[in-house]
Amino acid sequence: MADRELKEFGRSVLNWIKAFPSNLPRYAAERLPIIKWLPKFNRQWALRDAIAGITVGLIVVPQGMSYAKVANLPVQHGLYSAYIGAIFYCFMGTSKDLTIGPTAVISLITGELVVELAGRMTPQEVAAISCLCVGALTLILGVLRLGIILDFFPTTVLVGYTSGAAATIVIQQIPKWLGVPNINNRAPVYTIIITMFNAIQTLSWLDLVFGLVGFFLLVAIGLAVDRWGRGRFSIQLIKISRFFIVTVLATVASFLINRHAPLDAKGNIIPRISILKNVPSGLPPPQVPHISSDIFSEILPKLFAIALATILEHIAIAKAFGRKNRYQIDSNQELVALGLANVTASFFGAYTVTGSFSRSAVKFQCGVKSPFAGFVTGALVLLALYFLTPAFFYIPDAALSAVIMVAVSVLISPPSVFIQFYKINLWDFLSSQVALWVTIFVSVEAGIAAGVGFSLLVLLFRIARPNFHVLRQLKDRPDVFLDAQVGSSFETVPSPHGVLVFRIEESTTFPNADTFKSWVLDEVYKYTRFGGRPKPVAERLWSDDMEVHIRNLRKIAHGAESNITDDDLAKLRAIVLDFSAVNNIDSTGLQGLFDLRELLRDYAGVTDYPEAFFEVHFVGIQANVLRILELSGITRPVDPIALQKVEVLENVKNESADVGHGTSLNIEPAGGSVLGSSPFLKEEGLVHLTVRDAVDAVLVRAENWGRDAGSHGDGQQSGSDSDSAHKDKTEIHYV
Repeated sequence: MADRELKEFGRSVLNWIKAFPSNLPRYAAERLPIIKWLPKFNRQWALRDAIAGITVGLIVVPQGMSYAKVANLPVQHGLYSAYIGAIFYCFMGTSKDLTIGPTAVISLITGELVVELAGRMTPQEVAAISCLCVGALTLILGVLRLGIILDFFPTTVLVGYTSGAAATIVIQQIPKWLGVPNINNRAPVYTIIITMFNAIQTLSWLDLVFGLVGFFLLVAIGLAVDRWGRGRFSIQLIKISRFFIVTVLATVASFLINRHAPLDAKGNIIPRISILKNVPSGLPPPQVPHISSDIFSEILPKLFAIALATILEHIAIAKAFGRKNRYQIDSNQELVALGLANVTASFFGAYTVTGSFSRSAVKFQCGVKSPFAGFVTGALVLLALYFLTPAFFYIPDAALSAVIMVAVSVLISPPSVFIQFYKINLWDFLSSQVALWVTIFVSVEAGIAAGVGFSLLVLLFRIARPNFHVLRQLKDRPDVFLDAQVGSSFETVPSPHGVLVFRIEESTTFPNADTFKSWVLDEVYKYTRFGGRPKPVAERLWSDDMEVHIRNLRKIAHGAESNITDDDLAKLRAIVLDFSAVNNIDSTGLQGLFDLRELLRDYAGVTDYPEAFFEVHFVGIQANVLRILELSGITRPVDPIALQKVEVLENVKNESADVGHGTSLNIEPAGGSVLGSSPFLKEEGLVHLTVRDAVDAVLVRAENWGRDAGSHGDGQQSGSDSDSAHKDKTEIHYV
């Protein structure tokens, strides 16, 4: 699969380069989706998009300022990020619901970076350089169509680190929300909590009132609308706009409290509560971000963390709303749009932007019809930057902290989500917990790295230790073979004596080749007996404890109290390998098959008794795996003519048994057995479509093998020569 995708990618790039001039219009349409949907725009869409854009704008203004404080940046930088991201996505996005701008998780990581570089770079410079680097990396991934890397980041890790980051933000805002001053909210979570309780006696009661009232108003509006306004969009708008409403009410109250506040020697107000104060009006002049190489190498891990969080959050949200609304998004185009938006934003005072789940959900609830709503949102933020900044002066910090806490609380997954992970898969649950707790107690980038690293280790472990199954025949359906454990719910019978059927649920590659070989050998030891000559004591190796090992295995399989002996078990005649789940086989896996076959030949007695019958059969081999097995010489494709002769012969034999009432008719041609003369039937490894076909072929071939061995006086010698030749061939290719 990977080889084919790589070849197709190279071929598409080459074809695109060859036809470059003629491809420009199509390429422009792909990179600017607005070219496709704008001609279809109509008045009904315009109304819905305007409502959605204005509503999101009312949310993003207080949220943008709040998230800028989380990022340790002046509040206006949150607004710069909000308008640039929203307008840019209107032209290049492939989702009608998605809105991009400042988000909680990205703000948290950016804030950590600002603190790390304090004294060496200004917060604005840190924001700009992180935005530029993240945008450039995202753009490169999109242009090279490398969105496949997102498949290595499981949903459970995304849920874990998002919940951890949201919980961290909530804890960091508690001191300001309660009015406890001089608390370093960038310290570890446990340090913030301990320091806050030690300094609780210094809290400001007015700040506490603003924080508590703002928080409870936000929660009460949400609960009331959910209870009494369900299904009524006009009432739902109250909940959607609650952040704007509470911010306005808090600002008015703050103004009334502080309008007669005393002034300092410079004429500046000494507020009675903590407020934002001056917010610059308008837009800053564009500046080129710059950074030294030594600082860049130092912050590179955190930049990667911001980039991963940005990409994962954006693509996950876009896919979620595309799935919900039955439309497809182009992941690579989304990366291009997100990358260009961030690269452009880095020149205009913004910090990294990505898709916002809460604001995208609001657009969806408003019935948005096209990405044009993003343009409306951006325009509204620009109006706020030019005309509303004087009103921002009196916004209380405690109220903004309440807005942040309520806004990010929706990102904290409830316990039921993690319980569901536990019920579905223990490893998924553990990966989410690793990402969650490492994010809370260390950092977001450490949480992402730990969660993804743990998931990759689990993936490698699953490849190295896949599930193996012994298949048994269903009693009432001889054509159906089930896993022995699953078969406990049904009445099953063992395969014919001496024939064992195995299935592997993973590709046969170097991590699991030895494990698969050892497992098959152990299963063979449990249910079949040794067919060769026992070695004298003088010829045994000093470390040979095979008899003890086999005895212990049989006790496990048949019960510790059973007195099973070799006489109670059948000789090994063949194994059937169900390779329907094997998508790939490498050199180590192939060598493992050859080693397994030779060990089983020895166990079946072929080495000591060359006329003994033993074969390896394959079922359900995929085309690419079959090709490798053919090249190695371990098997050959089934000869359809020989199979047809086998089927005809079997039908005639069955009919003769019914007609002759026990009298056997001689139906073989004068030249000898059809089965014995077919070159296909002399191959040791055979390919079949079903397990039933393989088992039947083994039974027929074993019977004819015995007849041929008994009819030739030199059968033992010829068998020995054949065995020696086959071993030589194996050693030439795979030793």
